[in-house]
Amino acid sequence: MTSIPSLPRSNHGPTGRAAARSAWGIRACGLAGLLVLTAAGTAAAQDGARKDGLFVSVPNPITSEAVQQIKQKVHDALEGVKKRNITTVVFDFNPTGQPSSTSDFGPCNSLAKYIRQLQLGQIKAHWPAMTTVAFVHHETSRHTVLPVLACSQIIMSNEVDKDTRAVKARLGAVSRDLDSILDETERTAYRNYAKNYPSPDVIQRMIDPELPLKHAKTKQGERYLSAQSVKEWEAKGDLLSVDAGVPQGLQPGQSWFDPDQAIQLKLARAVYKSRGELAAALQLPRQSLVEDWLVGRTKVVWVVELRGAVDAAKVNSLRRRVNRAVGQQANFIILHLDSEGGDTRDVASFANELRNLKDASGQIPVKLAAWVPPKRSLGAATFLALACSDIVMGKDAALADFSYLAGEQNADTRKRIAEMLVPLAREQGYPPLLFQAALDPKLALVRVKAKDDPTVELLVTDKEFEDDQRSATPRWNSFGRLVPPEGEYFKITAPLAREWRVAQTTDLETPAAPYALFGLSGDQRISVARDDWLDRIAEFFREPWVRFLLIMLGIVGLILELKMPGATLPGVLSAVCFVLFFWAYSFVGEFTLLAVLLFILGLALIGVEIFVLPGLTVTGVAGLILVVASLVLVTLEKMPETTQDWVNLGTTLTTFGLSMAAALVGAFMLAWYLPSIPYANRLILKPPDEEDETGDQPEAVSPYAGLLGAIGTAATPLRPAGKVQFGEDFLDVVAEGDYVNPGCRVQVIEIEGNRIVVKEV
Repeated sequence: MTSIPSLPRSNHGPTGRAAARSAWGIRACGLAGLLVLTAAGTAAAQDGARKDGLFVSVPNPITSEAVQQIKQKVHDALEGVKKRNITTVVFDFNPTGQPSSTSDFGPCNSLAKYIRQLQLGQIKAHWPAMTTVAFVHHETSRHTVLPVLACSQIIMSNEVDKDTRAVKARLGAVSRDLDSILDETERTAYRNYAKNYPSPDVIQRMIDPELPLKHAKTKQGERYLSAQSVKEWEAKGDLLSVDAGVPQGLQPGQSWFDPDQAIQLKLARAVYKSRGELAAALQLPRQSLVEDWLVGRTKVVWVVELRGAVDAAKVNSLRRRVNRAVGQQANFIILHLDSEGGDTRDVASFANELRNLKDASGQIPVKLAAWVPPKRSLGAATFLALACSDIVMGKDAALADFSYLAGEQNADTRKRIAEMLVPLAREQGYPPLLFQAALDPKLALVRVKAKDDPTVELLVTDKEFEDDQRSATPRWNSFGRLVPPEGEYFKITAPLAREWRVAQTTDLETPAAPYALFGLSGDQRISVARDDWLDRIAEFFREPWVRFLLIMLGIVGLILELKMPGATLPGVLSAVCFVLFFWAYSFVGEFTLLAVLLFILGLALIGVEIFVLPGLTVTGVAGLILVVASLVLVTLEKMPETTQDWVNLGTTLTTFGLSMAAALVGAFMLAWYLPSIPYANRLILKPPDEEDETGDQPEAVSPYAGLLGAIGTAATPLRPAGKVQFGEDFLDVVAEGDYVNPGCRVQVIEIEGNRIVVKEV
C-alpha cells in the first residue's frame, strides 16, 4: 500500500492543546504555502510526473447511486483526458458541513469494500495501490462509520460550532436509532475493519455502548481492551498491566468520540480544520481539491463577465447575473474576469458566497472556474478568482496586483485586505504567503526544498529561513528568493501561478481557449451573461462629473420652479435629475430607501417654509439639511469605518457643496437673464394681451391695473396666498411678507398680469 507522509496533529483551537506539532506539521497547517511534490520545472511533462491526489465528497445518506458516482469520479480522474498520477484519495464524509448518517448497511458496505480495493490496488492492474483518507468534520454515525473505518487513516476537524462552542466532529454511535440490531454479517464487517486499528474493541464500543473497556499496557504499546481481549493478551504473554478504573471518555453508554478522544484512542491520525490544510499536510497539490461535481450530469454552462474596476455596483450586478444563471439550471459557471484595480470591501463577502454556491436544487455545488484574459492584472477581482475551483490565465496575466494601493497612506487598507485575502487563499488550498507578499512590501519569500526529501518544495519567509539556517539541524535548502522588480509591487505573475499551481494553465490566448481545457465540446451550448444596458447607464450616471451635473441641474430646476410658479419645465427637469441620481445609486448603497424618504421629507419641510410658515427659518434649514444628508447617504456603500472611508465621505460632501454653490449661482443668473433670452423667455407665463418685445403689438394691460393702491379686507388667511374682498369682489392675491390674518386690511402694491401682490396696512 502506498505510504503517506506522517501527519502530525494540528493544534488549532481547543482540540490540539495536548500535542505539539512537528516542524513539518507547522509548515503544513500554519505558515506554509501549498506543498509541491517535485523539483522546480516548467515543462508540462514534469507536471504529469508529480504525485497527485483526489478529494471525493461522500453524499448523505450513502446510496447505491452515490457509490456509483464515487467510483466514476475516481475512474475519470485516472482514465480521463488528463490521466492523473493519483496516489491518495481523500473521502470527505461531511462535504456540506452537516452530520452524516446512513441506516442502510448495503451501500455503506459496498463503499467500504471499494475503498479497501483501492488501497490494495485491486481495481485495475495499471492502477497503483492508493492511500485512502477519511475526513470527518461533523457528526458521523450509524453505518456511515463503516467506510470511514475502511480507510487507511482517519483525519478529523476541530472546527467549533458558533452557537454551542463545542467541536462539531464526532465519530461513532453505529447502532443509534437503527430499526433493528446489527446481525452477524454486519458485525463481522465491522470486526474485519476494526483489525486495522490498535484497539479493535473501541470499534466494538461504537456498536455496544455498554461494553466495558480497560486501559492496558502491552508489549506493543497502550491498548483499550474488553474483558475477553484482556484474557487473550494474557494468554499470549503480551499483557504488562491493566488499570483498575474506567478510562476517561469510555464510561458506559459512551459511543461517540470527538477528535481529542479519537487521537487518544488511536482512531484518528491527525486533526486539521479544512480541506486546504489537509491537502497541504498530505503534500498534495491544490488541484487535488478540485472535485468534479458534474459526473453523470449534463453540463449547463454559463459565462458571466466582469469588466471594469470592481465596486459595490459591479458586485451587485455580478451577483444578480450569477443567481440568474443558477436559476436557469446552470451547474458550471466560468467567470470572465476582465478587471483591474477596484474596491475590495464588497467583493470579499461575495467571494465567500461563491465558495458555497449551490445549483437550483440547493444540494449540489456549482462548478466555478475563473478565466483571466491575457495581459490582465487582477486587483480586487483576485477574491473572485480564489473563490473558484479552477483558475486559468492568459499570457502575461497576473493575480493579486495591488500596486494601485501603494504608499503609506494605504497601509491600513492593505492590511485590511490581507486579513480577508490570505485566509481565503489558505482555505481554498492556494499558497497564502504568495498573496500576503502582494500586500506586504516588507515581506520577502524564499523557495526552499526539504533536505530529507528534495521533492518537497515550499515557500517560507526570509526570517523563517534565516531562523532555520541558524538552528542546530537546518531542514531546508534554498533555491531562490521571490522579490518584485525594483520599484514595483509583488504580484503573482503567470509563471509564478504555474510554478505554485495557483492556475491550471497560464498560456491561453483567446476567450474560447478555456472551453476545450474544461472538456466542453464544440457543440456545447454556452450562455453568456454580460453587463446589461441598465448597468452601463447606471454606471455612467455615477461618474463624478455626471453626478455633479445631476445635482446642480436638479437644484437649479427646483429653485426656478419655486421662483416662477407655473413654468413647469424647471420642475420636470429637477425631478428627472434627482430620480436619475437616486436610481443610479440604488445599485450601490445599502441606504437607498432611507435616503429617498429623507429627501422627500426635506422637500416637504422646504415647502412648508415657503408656502405655509414663511419666515420660520427652522423648517427651511431642517429641510435643507435632510436633502443634503439624503444625497450623501444614498452614495454610501456602508457606514464609514476607516480613515479612507471618512476621506471619501469628505470628498463626496465637497462635491455636493460645489454642486449646490454652482446651482445657486446658475439659478439666480437664469432668473435674471431668462426674460431677455430669445425662446427661453417663453418659459415665463405672460398675460395674453402682453405686447411682444419687437414693439409690433401694444403693451398688454392687466385687467386688474386699476386696483393698484386699492385697500381691501382679507377674507381668508394669507399664507401667503388667499382671497381679499375689494368692495363686492373677492380676488386671489399673494401677500408679501408675513402671515396675514383674516379681517386685516391690505393694500395692493404690485400687479403682474393676473397676479395681485398685497401687504398688510
